[in-house]
Amino acid sequence: MILDAIKFTNSLFLNHFSKFFVVVFPLYVMQFFVYLAFSAVPGNEFGTSSSPTNFGQQILSNLLTVYSYALVILLIDDIYKERSRSVSNYFYQALYFFPKMLGIGIISGILVVFGFILFILPAFYLLARLMFSPYIGLMENIPILDSVKKSFEITKDKGWNLFGYIAAIIFPIILILIVILGGFAVLLLPGNQHVYMAFGFFGSFLTFIYLAIYIYRLFINLKKTENESI
Repeated sequence: MILDAIKFTNSLFLNHFSKFFVVVFPLYVMQFFVYLAFSAVPGNEFGTSSSPTNFGQQILSNLLTVYSYALVILLIDDIYKERSRSVSNYFYQALYFFPKMLGIGIISGILVVFGFILFILPAFYLLARLMFSPYIGLMENIPILDSVKKSFEITKDKGWNLFGYIAAIIFPIILILIVILGGFAVLLLPGNQHVYMAFGFFGSFLTFIYLAIYIYRLFINLKKTENESI
């Protein structure tokens, strides 16, 4: 399962990277400009997370991330099913699904936070059980609560396996990006926080796309096998 998902992800990521760059990367550019705008506010400089305007910055960045997730899922699903649409249509469809994606994100976030309150491990378990909710809500176009419920149903007895599949790739990806992009940032302009953040946003974009494809493949395989163990 995991080798198939990695192979699928590598192929789709590399062969269609230009599409993701054109459709999704502008949202990360917007997030970087949001960071620049808010960091210019006195008292909200880099690293001052307790500043009065930081909360607004986080809210706006999270909204852009939710919208980006809708774009990514639409694009991955179209590539997999060999469909095509205009860039403007992607933005329109993502806007249409944005309220649902936001609702799923809020409910999932509350449940995961509750897991952290109980203990760290339950939070990771819940995260694995809930990670298909956005895909179900968008691809099957069912209500928010039904999407969350169905994600729980199809991942029954598979939560820790799924968490292991995610952990197996996310830590190497983050380590590689820190070494490569962090190295470039330090070599180009050492000590420049804005450059570090620019490379950080680009690294987040790459990680976000790769993980979204990987989770999509796990979801497709899970739907195919249904009651079989993954």
